[in-house]
Amino acid sequence: MNILLIVNASPWGSTLANTALRFARAALAAGTPVPAVYFQGDGVYNALPGRVTDAGATDLADGWAALAEDHDVDLLLCSSAAARRWSAKMAELVPAEFREAGLAELVGRLEDCPRVVSF
Repeated sequence: MNILLIVNASPWGSTLANTALRFARAALAAGTPVPAVYFQGDGVYNALPGRVTDAGATDLADGWAALAEDHDVDLLLCSSAAARRWSAKMAELVPAEFREAGLAELVGRLEDCPRVVSF
């Protein structure tokens, strides 16, 4: 049964973004497909490299990119949230594994994912 993840949390201020990444890894390791992760609101900051939550923690942008490469997970950035929060220079830093998507694509993904988990 597919799970769609929605990440609203930024990589700082709480551990929710890191927990979302750990949840995705655990679900995939257990054999549960996670076809896509949708980042909205401050969650779009997870795509910017260099955002480390704690000393000794990994860069979440790198962690999400590795997850996408290893497990063929689509990393979708809310286009309006990114446009409101990022400058053009910031957008150039986003790894290629992330791509912008609108709410229409999110709704379309719900057809394939009967379970949604939001962080």
